[in-house]
Amino acid sequence: MRTILRAGAIALAAGSLVLSSGVAAQAAAGTVTFSVNRLVFEPGQYGHTGSVRITIKNRTSGVFNDYLTITEPIASTFGQFVGTGPCLLNSSGRVTAVCELATPIQPGANGVVTINFQSPAKPQPFPQIAPDPGTVETAGSTAQFDAIFRSTTGKLANPKPYVQDTVSQFAVTANDVTLHRQEDGSFLGVLPVSVRSDSDAPNSGLWTELATPAGIDPWAASNPQGVCTGGGILPTPPDGFVNGCSVDGQTAEGETRTFEWVLTAPAGTPLGSLGTATALIGSGQTDGANQATVAVTIAE
Repeated sequence: MRTILRAGAIALAAGSLVLSSGVAAQAAAGTVTFSVNRLVFEPGQYGHTGSVRITIKNRTSGVFNDYLTITEPIASTFGQFVGTGPCLLNSSGRVTAVCELATPIQPGANGVVTINFQSPAKPQPFPQIAPDPGTVETAGSTAQFDAIFRSTTGKLANPKPYVQDTVSQFAVTANDVTLHRQEDGSFLGVLPVSVRSDSDAPNSGLWTELATPAGIDPWAASNPQGVCTGGGILPTPPDGFVNGCSVDGQTAEGETRTFEWVLTAPAGTPLGSLGTATALIGSGQTDGANQATVAVTIAE
C-alpha cells in the first residue's frame, strides 16, 4: 500500500446506501445529498481523458465540512482534483482518495467537486466499459459511477468490456553520446532517450535509471527535471555510478516520449572512449522495464 499527500482533490464518510450506476443521487429534506455523473472517457491522439462532477446539496441548518472518499474505476487514472483541499491517496490496485472540501458548504447552499481522469488506453473504433464502477462516499451515503470509453467514431452504445493490461511494455532507444570540452576545460554531452509504451498497464509516471562508466561525474541531471534518489535496478559499473529519477506524467499506449540525460566529466579527462552507459525506463507500478546501452566518448 502506498500513502501520499496530494493537493486539490475530493471528499468522505462511511457509506450506507449504494445507488445506481451512472447518475446517482440522494434526496431528502433537511439532509446533505449529492449526485455524481457517469465518467465518459473521450479519445485523444493518445489515451483518453474525462471527468466527473459531484454536486453536494446542504439542506441542513449547519455548515457541511465532511470529507469525500472516492475510488477510481480504473487503476492509476486519477488526474486533477478541483474543489478539494489536500487528499490522502491509498493505493492498492485502484486508488482511493480521501479529501477535504476546499470550502465548507453553508446551510442551503451547494458545493461542486470535479475530478479529472486520464487513461493510457489506446482509442478504439468501438466503445468500452470498465468492469468495476467508481464510488463516491460522503454524508453517510455511497454512489457508484460507471466509466465508459467513447469510440473513435463517437459511439457510446453497446460497449464491449474493457480489460486493462497488467504488465507494462516499454521500448527504449538511445544513441551514442559524445562529451565535448567546455570553456572551463570540463566536458559536457547530452544523451536523448526515447521510450514507447505498448500497453495500457497502470502508470502515472515513469522511473528511469542511467548507469555511467568511470570518468563521468556522478548524479547526471535529467531533463525535464525529476526527483532523483539514486539507482536500485541497474548494476553499478566498476568505479561508475547509477542515478535514478522520476519522469512525471502518464505515458499512453502507443505514445513515444523523449527526455535527456546531461552528462559531464571533469577537466583533464583523457580523450577517447570511456566505455558504455545504460539507460533504463520502467513504471513504478508494474514491471516491463526496458533498457538501451550506448557508447560514451570524450572529444574536443
